[in-house]
Amino acid sequence: MATVTNTGLFIVEGSAAATDVGGSSQIWVKSDTPSSLYHTDDAGTDHRLGITLSAEQATTSGTSIDFTGIPAGVKKLTFMFAGISTNGTSDMILQLGDSGGFETSGYTGRIDHFAATEVWSGEGADIIQDVSAADLSGGTMIMHLEDATNNTWMFMGIGDAGLTGTIVSNSAGYKSLSGVLTQLRLTTEGGSATFDAGGAAIQFE
Repeated sequence: MATVTNTGLFIVEGSAAATDVGGSSQIWVKSDTPSSLYHTDDAGTDHRLGITLSAEQATTSGTSIDFTGIPAGVKKLTFMFAGISTNGTSDMILQLGDSGGFETSGYTGRIDHFAATEVWSGEGADIIQDVSAADLSGGTMIMHLEDATNNTWMFMGIGDAGLTGTIVSNSAGYKSLSGVLTQLRLTTEGGSATFDAGGAAIQFE
């Protein structure tokens, strides 16, 4: 692709390999990546302007479901799940990860449903509490970057703890990472329950 020397607005479409088009203050649109609109500053840092939706991942096997390749500069991350279940009764949790791997401690928050409340275990951000095996659950966890210096993320979630039941879980909390967020993991407390139904996806901006 030819280098562009102008320093104004520039649009690139249909190029999966587009990285830098020269000059400054460019805006790119990669049509092969839905809603992948972002701005690159003079230092080469990407700042996303649109919302990118991942492909849905099946949550029908394994003890964890990973979403990788989250780009630097993301300020908001939304996790969505529909009809998921496990073969156990452990709380479902989310774990954030950076280039050093997933962080399994230091999560602070609470989750509740009706009269029941519990403090997060510390190994992840609770999204569903007190499930029964084969319960089908759905909901959303929204995460905002609160402090880019120490990579602190705030959580706010709501989910139906068993679409076959009557429990709604609400959760809130925060977690500071050792580096920039690059990945997200859905798992369970203790990490031993196996997922056996449903699907999940993420949005980031």
